[in-house]
Amino acid sequence: MGMLMKKAVVAVSACLTLTACAARHAEPTPEELVKRQARSVHLYYADCPKTGITSATATVTVRKSYPGSYFAALVWDTGYCGIQDLPSGDHVVIFSVWDPVDPFDFSAKPENVHEDMQAKVLYADPLMDVARFGGEGSGARTMAGFGWKEGQGVSFKVDSEEDGELRTKYTCYVRMADGSTGDWYKLATISTIRRKGIAKGLTTLYSFVEDFHRNYTSAKNDRRAEFSDICVFFEGQWRKVDTAYFSADNTPSKNVDAGKIPETGAFFLATGGETQNITTQIGGRIN
Repeated sequence: MGMLMKKAVVAVSACLTLTACAARHAEPTPEELVKRQARSVHLYYADCPKTGITSATATVTVRKSYPGSYFAALVWDTGYCGIQDLPSGDHVVIFSVWDPVDPFDFSAKPENVHEDMQAKVLYADPLMDVARFGGEGSGARTMAGFGWKEGQGVSFKVDSEEDGELRTKYTCYVRMADGSTGDWYKLATISTIRRKGIAKGLTTLYSFVEDFHRNYTSAKNDRRAEFSDICVFFEGQWRKVDTAYFSADNTPSKNVDAGKIPETGAFFLATGGETQNITTQIGGRIN
């Protein structure tokens, strides 16, 4: 990946995961949420098989960012990957997999999970920083400095493979969408025990845009990203995903939007700042 990747030199909080875990000691009022943070917005991909997906791809192109933003290209029931714009201004690539615990347990501590039950990093590129995380479930996190820029597409691929009777291992790859970095570059492989009720493979696929800085200034800034090349490998062939549902967290902000760009067919998500909800209502289907 040339000069795009480098060893992360920033101090990375364990809370830089699916949703920031800062300021959770007291549940803020809806009015306080609106002032503090931009609303997290998601694209849940429709018409995907419920089981049997062994690989998935997605490309994320950030159009507007602000420090403290996470643009998740692919999320599934047991892990996620994407790019972040850290509060320091550093740009990183991240790939994480949960332990077999509730991913929405905001009190989760990584040290409370027995070693035999933990997600295990089987391989990580030497430039990836490897750590345990907590605060919203717990698990294994790999991260590296990554020179993505606004307007550049970053493509991800995740493969899943059974790892014995109880575990699944996930391997994450990255490349620039314009082909400038060549073929897929392997970031890491992480194995985890499947939680009860979770199907094998990649399930419940979605993407999201999130403000994890949540410092009352961050909510005033626009974030916008496009998601394209959403494909799943199922029953021996690749299938393109053309529909999604627009959802959001419980922050009652109105300045969110999602839809499709007619010229390219890419989905988009937008939140914060001057964003207006003029394309798709929350809960709406995007075809």
